[in-house]
Amino acid sequence: MKVRKAVLKDIPKVVSIHEERFSGFFLSSLGSAFLKIFYTAFLKSPAVLLVLEDDDEVKGFAAGSRDNRGFFKKLLKNNIFQFAFAGLKLLFSRPLALKRMAANSSKSKKSDLIFAELLSIATLKNKKGYGKILLDEFEKEISSQNIDKLPISLTTDFDENIKVVEFYKDCGYQIHEIFESFQKRKMYRFIKILK
Repeated sequence: MKVRKAVLKDIPKVVSIHEERFSGFFLSSLGSAFLKIFYTAFLKSPAVLLVLEDDDEVKGFAAGSRDNRGFFKKLLKNNIFQFAFAGLKLLFSRPLALKRMAANSSKSKKSDLIFAELLSIATLKNKKGYGKILLDEFEKEISSQNIDKLPISLTTDFDENIKVVEFYKDCGYQIHEIFESFQKRKMYRFIKILK
């Protein structure tokens, strides 16, 4: 078992795992083609995309940013043509999805908190501790280039999410705030100070 930086050939498996584990979530509703563009964008700095391999097969991934200041703007700029094409398709097929992305983007700018961020982590179902291993390696990756000593932030659902909340607490994350995202979805923001 090993965790490594993702490469382009890993993206289809990352998308597959995302779709399996987050089937009812907004990003999944945008389709495989959008998810492929989205996660491919994480192969370029300042993004981070790690995969966990077991038996020579990708079994999980963790995606995030080293610094939330202007992160999504940089992600978009680094991949402007791919996202422009995806946005054009969404404009005609799912215009409300574009409205939601714009609303979420404007909300995220209101925070004064500066942090590295775990944006997505998922593994295939297992009893081997893949999630903990991936989270530990994500933290090490962030620490390796964390000049500003930024904490790591992550968000997760407030409702019906006890197991996940307890997992993050057991891993040293503390609740920083409870807030509402798009359509009044109640969320936790967790923070962990890296040593």
